[in-house]
Amino acid sequence: MSYAYPFGKVYETAPVHNSNHEATVIMLHGLGDTGEGWSFTGQQLQIPGVKWLYPTAPTRPISCNMGMAMPGWFDIKDLPLDATRIESAEEVSKEDMDKHIGEEGVKDSVKYCLELVKKEIEVAGIPPEKIILGGFSQGGHVAARAALECDVKLAGCVVLSSWVGSFFGGNGANSALPFFVGHGDADPMVPVALGQKSNAFLSKLGHDVTFRTYRGIGHSCSMEELDDMKDFLVQRLQGSGGPKLAFEEASQLSVGKLKKYLVEAGVDVTGCLEKSDLLEKLKGLY
Repeated sequence: MSYAYPFGKVYETAPVHNSNHEATVIMLHGLGDTGEGWSFTGQQLQIPGVKWLYPTAPTRPISCNMGMAMPGWFDIKDLPLDATRIESAEEVSKEDMDKHIGEEGVKDSVKYCLELVKKEIEVAGIPPEKIILGGFSQGGHVAARAALECDVKLAGCVVLSSWVGSFFGGNGANSALPFFVGHGDADPMVPVALGQKSNAFLSKLGHDVTFRTYRGIGHSCSMEELDDMKDFLVQRLQGSGGPKLAFEEASQLSVGKLKKYLVEAGVDVTGCLEKSDLLEKLKGLY
């Protein structure tokens, strides 16, 4: 598939603790960053079974930076984004956003994200319901649009310090897609009003939205927000059904199998040298 600008390197974090690859999170960076800038996330959040992909946007001229070339999923014409009409508007409109963003770049980036999803399904063998799209700032905008336009049912979408609006095309496959929407209440670039209206718009459409704001946080991501995002990811990718085996059955596993079982359940087994140590960890699951 041809694009107006070539996309950059895709960074990757393998599932932690040598756990099996059972799910994938695709995380898109913000303007001027690269995939490497978010590549700490997988190791920091420590979710067993999850492979992380961090694609890099094309290097393109960015109007709001006097035409200087930098990584960007699409052109941004003006910053900060204008929220003066958002307070009274029911939702973020296409007219509001056309003043700020380059639509052709958005379309290319959405297509690229959907190609990454397709590759995870067809090459890596990951079911679509075990794939989550996410992003920060303009990366969140692209991730949300790609998730809503995807023709297979995904596990969810993460939108950080970004915006979603009525101009997004929908697809029946993800008409009830769960969203995590996080926003700093002191964001000078993408005002929190945009996050609030994004939440209202998605909720009105019937999406299950987890919406959080973070006091004193600007256009960045805090540790508290990452922790909340982790809770959402674990819930969507691993579910809340509890342990897969009864305690008695799990306790009869060999040391090696018990350790693997605990790791895949998200338990840290560092320092557990004896089976008795592992059994103490096992009790915490029940």
